[in-house]
Amino acid sequence: MPSKAISLRRELLLSSSPEELWPLLSNTNRFNKALGLPAVRIESVSRDYSLQVRARLWGLPMSWRELPFEWAEGRFYRAFREFSSGPLERFEGGIELSREGGGCRLRLAYEFFPRNALGSLLARSRAGPRLLSRAEALIRGLDSELKSRGEPFPQRRSRSSPYDSALARKAETLGKAPLAAPVRERLISHIRWAYDDELSRMRPFELADLWGLERLEVLRAFLHSVKAGLLDMSWELLCPNCSAATERIASLSALKNSSHCPACEADYGVNFDETVELRFSVSPTVRPVVLHVHCVGNPSQTPFAVAQVSLAPGKARVLELELGPESYLFRNLTAKAGLRLRPSAEGPSEIALESSLSREQGEVSFRPGGVRLILQAGQEPVLARLEREGWKEKGAKASLVTMLQEFRDLFSSEVLSPGVEIAVKNVAILFSDLKGSTALYERIGDATAYALVRDHFDYLFEIVRRRRGAVVKTIGDAVMAVFPSGADALEAALETQERVGELNARLAPKPAVVIKLGVHQGPAIAINAGGLLDYFGTVVNVSARVQNESQGGDVVTTEALVSEAAALEALARHPARRESFSIQLKGLSEVFRLWRLVPG
Repeated sequence: MPSKAISLRRELLLSSSPEELWPLLSNTNRFNKALGLPAVRIESVSRDYSLQVRARLWGLPMSWRELPFEWAEGRFYRAFREFSSGPLERFEGGIELSREGGGCRLRLAYEFFPRNALGSLLARSRAGPRLLSRAEALIRGLDSELKSRGEPFPQRRSRSSPYDSALARKAETLGKAPLAAPVRERLISHIRWAYDDELSRMRPFELADLWGLERLEVLRAFLHSVKAGLLDMSWELLCPNCSAATERIASLSALKNSSHCPACEADYGVNFDETVELRFSVSPTVRPVVLHVHCVGNPSQTPFAVAQVSLAPGKARVLELELGPESYLFRNLTAKAGLRLRPSAEGPSEIALESSLSREQGEVSFRPGGVRLILQAGQEPVLARLEREGWKEKGAKASLVTMLQEFRDLFSSEVLSPGVEIAVKNVAILFSDLKGSTALYERIGDATAYALVRDHFDYLFEIVRRRRGAVVKTIGDAVMAVFPSGADALEAALETQERVGELNARLAPKPAVVIKLGVHQGPAIAINAGGLLDYFGTVVNVSARVQNESQGGDVVTTEALVSEAAALEALARHPARRESFSIQLKGLSEVFRLWRLVPG
């Protein structure tokens, strides 16, 4: 058993609110570096999510087992270390925040469990008190800087750098890309002045929300910045249980069908929709960054998690939280199980959650605002975590990125290795065909007909790009395009038919073109087909057959797609005469209910 604890505590009254202080205090990696604590090295990860760590503390080499942090956003965090050698047996430390008028009361507590007389001396009279005093001074400094809108932590780079000329030169290259000036300027400013730890594994959608800019425009800026040499990109593989990044690969060609999470000790299947995310880091040619680990388990490493606590077998914990009107996921990480918490005005504000959750994800409701969660462990220890479900939407998933024309144009070599097949849970596919093209070639000659086909391709490609899609390939005078949602594909198809008169006016006196269009969506498999990222599966076959039912000037789509809420909203923006019919598509046994949409 550990020896008696030496407790060091401070209580501070601060003018900043808990909400203002939490993002700074919970980034304990940055906090510990500002305290002057040394960098640490992670040696291994255990199945209970603890880490084996080594560092030089107080001038002495030490190794310890770092248990998972516990925290509740804006309220407290606590760290736990079990030392295998040296003057200490154990350390526990953290903060508690409570609202006090317009500011807050902060309780800072460190508990040292000495192994010997040297440990007692260091904890009681030397290193321990000095560490506590430095932490208090840093917290008061953060509070002061928040109120004066100053720099909370010391700047990570000087105001001038030998790399500034390279940054300016590559920023000039980026200036030639088709990007909105505010988006480009905001990204360049971020590259120049952000903290080092903010420039690694950047998520463009997350930054877009922070900057108040449109997500896809920021993603486009990031993609063009890679081509300009400002940024590097990589694909992160995310564990579906704990959401940790288990692998980082430079190219899709390195992607395999499965990956392994060492913390969960589990293999998982890789798919483009959930487990593969595109992230970016600043290029060392324009801004070298130093990324040392000063705290291995801090809450800022999992910004999507509102709370995390450990429960011993048979024990209960109560969490008091402020939950907003959004969905959350409660996870029992140990058992790889969980359930969804849905906001409801009629929901309870106190919820009892058992640790013995079903592996099939269920749902409970809660009333937004102050919520009391009562957690109860069964016969096994539990690591429980509450996560914001919307955090997933802030990731540029491979399913979306690879369906953007800009990505395919800029990174045409980004394809899977031959033979690798990756699941895509949903892809919307548009097939087009030029009606009467064979007769057209005979009537006006090959050269004139080819020029007309090429002009009609340009017309289609521009609409596909604007509607967040990408052209996978052309087959003769036909087009196969993909979109991240059925609504995007439907809007692209309807707009194509609505504006075809403009195309024909430009082509005159050449013959008018009549375009046949079909749209469908569903799961598919992404593959490498002749060096291109392509898709195959039933959804592709059905989409092609649906296009065959088009008469020209119309859009044919499936009942499953057109009945979705987003598709109905798209139809409201593009009025069209609707006709439904049922048919057995060629080569398929199922009878499909189709809709013919004829723009007015």
